[in-house]
Amino acid sequence: MTCLTLRSAALAAALCMAAGASQAATMLVNESFDSIASLAGEGWVMNNLSTPAGTTDWFQGDGAIFAAQAGAAESYIAANFNNAADGGVIRNWLITPEFSTASDVVVSFYAKADIFAPYLDLLAYGVSSSGSSDTSNFSMGTPVVLSGDWTQYTVNIAAQGAGTTARFAVRYSGAAELSNYIGVDTFTVSAVPEPASWLMLGAGMLGLAMRRRAGAAR
Repeated sequence: MTCLTLRSAALAAALCMAAGASQAATMLVNESFDSIASLAGEGWVMNNLSTPAGTTDWFQGDGAIFAAQAGAAESYIAANFNNAADGGVIRNWLITPEFSTASDVVVSFYAKADIFAPYLDLLAYGVSSSGSSDTSNFSMGTPVVLSGDWTQYTVNIAAQGAGTTARFAVRYSGAAELSNYIGVDTFTVSAVPEPASWLMLGAGMLGLAMRRRAGAAR
C-alpha cells in the first residue's frame, strides 16, 4: 500500500511537471535579424519619420563596427545618424508583427550603440494596444541612452482578454548631429500561461493520486 501511494504521488508530480512544460511560454515573435530583407514579409514595419529625411533607414548590421548579440557577426538590425539629414531629428520606427494579448506577454530585445565620444544614441520603446502599426497609437517610454554593451530590455504586457492584439515598437531617436550608430538583436515576444491554470491542473492530479490511494486501502 505504501509503495502504491508513493508511486501515485510521484505520478501526479510527474504529470504536473509535464503539464507545466507543455504550458511553458509560447513564442509569438522570434527574430534574430539574419536577413532584414525578409522582415516586411513577416509582418514587421520599418518607418523612418525622421525630419528632414536622411539617406539611410534600418539596414543589415555591419560586423566590422560591432558583432551581433548572437549568431553571425552581421545578424542584427542597425541604424545610424544618417537616418536624418544634417541638423535634423531622428525618429526611425521598428515595429513588430501583430501578436495576441489574450494572455500575459513578455517582450525582450537586445540593443547597443557604437560608442564614439561625444556622440550618444537614444532608443525609445513602447506598445500599441490596438494592434495597429500607426505610430500615433503607440505609448512610448522616455528614450534610454544605449551603452556600448549588448543590453537586454524586457517589458511585461498584462493580458487584455480574448481576441485582443498589440504591436511593440522601438524608435531610434535624437538629434542627428549628436547620434552615431545602433544595433537591435534577438527580439522575442512570448505568451505566458496564467498561473491559475497550472494550479488547477496540479489539483486535479493530486485528486487522482488520492483516489488511487483510497482504492488501494480498500
